[in-house]
Amino acid sequence: MHRSVQLRGLAASPRQGANSTLLLDTVLAEAERGGCRVEKIEIFRLNIRPCQGCGGCDSTGVCVLEDDMHRIYPLLQEPADIILAAPIYFYTLSAVAKAFIDRSQALWVRKYRLRSQPLLPRGDGYLIATGATRGKRLFECPRLTMRYFYDALNRNYAGDLLVPGVENEGAVLAKEAVMEEACALGRAIAAKTNSM
Repeated sequence: MHRSVQLRGLAASPRQGANSTLLLDTVLAEAERGGCRVEKIEIFRLNIRPCQGCGGCDSTGVCVLEDDMHRIYPLLQEPADIILAAPIYFYTLSAVAKAFIDRSQALWVRKYRLRSQPLLPRGDGYLIATGATRGKRLFECPRLTMRYFYDALNRNYAGDLLVPGVENEGAVLAKEAVMEEACALGRAIAAKTNSM
């Protein structure tokens, strides 16, 4: 079922009508219109416990916690682009997104400690992030986090859509330039995928 997916969107906002999710939906819809096979996973609906820092994955590359993350690990290892969409809380990614990323430590272990994960690139990674404030450094931490997350997944951090100053649900829909940027990102991903 998942083998043919070319772009996988991960929604990490727990809020209905979330601005980050609306942008993700726009990117996915535009990519699909361009011929890209897409899938959306609402990770905020999954039971993903925070990393315990226990070292249980150090010798096997397999997380010892039993929850929904074990359904996601195989998908992260498939050759498809990934786009994670999350709101920014206190200048970093939402708790849902961060727990998900932290649990990818097992994949980092496979790549760097056990060297058992193939090192062939598996596609590109993107970030959609929205925040209520307009601080100059609002997106510094999320960008750095995503670069290292995608590195652990053998993906190139290929770009982002970062939108400050949107707080109320659906506020991003009134920003025509931002919505067009989301459409353009979807089209660009589809064009890249179709050229391969």
